[in-house]
Amino acid sequence: MSEPLLEVKDLRVYFPIKEGIVVERQVGAVRAVDGVDLEIERGETLGLVGESGCGKTTVGRAILRLVEPTSGSIVFDGRDITHLKGEELRVLRRRMQTIFQDPFSSLDPRQSVQRIVAEPMRVHGLASRGEVDDRVRELLNTVGLPAEAGGRYPHEFSGGQRQRIGIARALGLNPDLIVADEPVSALDVSIRAQVLNLLEELQERFSLTYLFVSHDLAVVRHISDRIAVMYLGTIVETSSADALYEQPLHPYTLALMSAIPIPDPTVEEHRRRILLSGDLPSPVNPPPGCRFHTRCPFRQPDRCADETPALREIEAGHRVACHYAEQIRDGRIRADAEAVVEG
Repeated sequence: MSEPLLEVKDLRVYFPIKEGIVVERQVGAVRAVDGVDLEIERGETLGLVGESGCGKTTVGRAILRLVEPTSGSIVFDGRDITHLKGEELRVLRRRMQTIFQDPFSSLDPRQSVQRIVAEPMRVHGLASRGEVDDRVRELLNTVGLPAEAGGRYPHEFSGGQRQRIGIARALGLNPDLIVADEPVSALDVSIRAQVLNLLEELQERFSLTYLFVSHDLAVVRHISDRIAVMYLGTIVETSSADALYEQPLHPYTLALMSAIPIPDPTVEEHRRRILLSGDLPSPVNPPPGCRFHTRCPFRQPDRCADETPALREIEAGHRVACHYAEQIRDGRIRADAEAVVEG
């Protein structure tokens, strides 16, 4: 197999907690990302999912070097970029772009669409003014907006149209990798499919690679080739999209899947749901052992609270961070009856 476009190993991002007014001292750290391993092949879409606060957005920002990694390594196209600075980092960013979550706050309301889309090209000096104008018109057409949209301002567009402007801006530098951070979560349901279909068309046309960050498993299934499930700063399961939805093996993934509504009243009425007890633990002081054991309906007293499970391969291409993944798969361990709700 060819070398992956992006390889992340043992990535950690800690945000210090300080106290004191005259003399500050560090009293702790928020472990937003705590030992993440990821690989993304050229031309594929990796979906990164998890509930709010699990660290998935921080992973994307660390890959783009918008936040400094505390430790670990980020290798892009065979080059370690973990500690790049200055001009080397600026040149690298031509090849790595992002689509932001909120199309309302990510566009400068004082600038025209023409200036917004052209800004990355001007910053990197990739074209003359006349060439930039032509390129902006081409990009707007590519994302389904009329060329005359360049003379208008963001407040004149709907949310879906604004996100198309953000996509056009991301495409301006011909990137290899795009980190899409919840790009449809702020949009109406009727518009989401249009934007997702646009992203898929652009990927095929320009050979793009996506890291697609989302909390919506239905959206991730639609667009992703592979999926990584994140919980409290760590990856708990990775698999192809089809395999993950057919047979999730981590208890957290099982709970997430059981919460997805099914548009079939008969199936919905009789299926089993897993209700998680308690709240997400604090990333300042994560629980020992398996981080999910405080909420896990399959937890066992002998190992879960004491031994941290490794992310290991259970089946070809399917890795799970659970001591009892095989037993859960084979039905040899059942969920706590109080945590399972019949439809």
